[in-house]
Amino acid sequence: MCFLELRTTRLKSAKMMNRGCLLIFSIITTQLMPFKEALECMMGEYKVNGQCCPTCHPGYRVHETCSLMTGTTCVPCDPGTYTAHRSGLKDCLQCKVCDPAFGLVTRRECSPISNTVCGCSPGYFCTNMKDDDCEMCVAHRVCTPGQYVKSRGTERNNTICEECQAGTFSPNGTLDQCLPWTKFSSSINEVPSSTEAMSLLRPLVEALQITEELPKIGS
Repeated sequence: MCFLELRTTRLKSAKMMNRGCLLIFSIITTQLMPFKEALECMMGEYKVNGQCCPTCHPGYRVHETCSLMTGTTCVPCDPGTYTAHRSGLKDCLQCKVCDPAFGLVTRRECSPISNTVCGCSPGYFCTNMKDDDCEMCVAHRVCTPGQYVKSRGTERNNTICEECQAGTFSPNGTLDQCLPWTKFSSSINEVPSSTEAMSLLRPLVEALQITEELPKIGS
């Protein structure tokens, strides 16, 4: 009888101890949660699964995260991908493609540690430049007859056109300055000689010759 009572007492004590242990574990876990969430990693580390792991060098990605016994396992980026900085990325970033449909050309090819750099095709200028890398290009403005080119377009700036002033003209809008009109005699009875006629027409002939020698915009 005493043996049964002793055994029953021990079982009750064991159950109470187990309950006490579970309660203590629960309290400790609850207390540690804020510390886990507030975990701050050092420079060159990244947070994953509640712990700090070493980051991978530029041109590499994480293959396996670190553990208590091992560090982060890194592997090189695949062709066409890159990482420019130390990181804990599991996948490298895709390289940019310079799309000719947007007037873009490749200025610098993508490498494992840097993205592609795009520029504008001849005859285009960039409308969205970020750190010498263009996102989109637009064709240069084309000046119309009666206008002259005040400033020719570049890769960063559009063409600027200006209207010819009174008494001047531009036959096709490609000249850097407008030409003066030649004044004819107001007398209907005065007919210019061939020499005078050639002198009167010379500015127009020279203008046409100049425009033929100018390269086409966008070529």
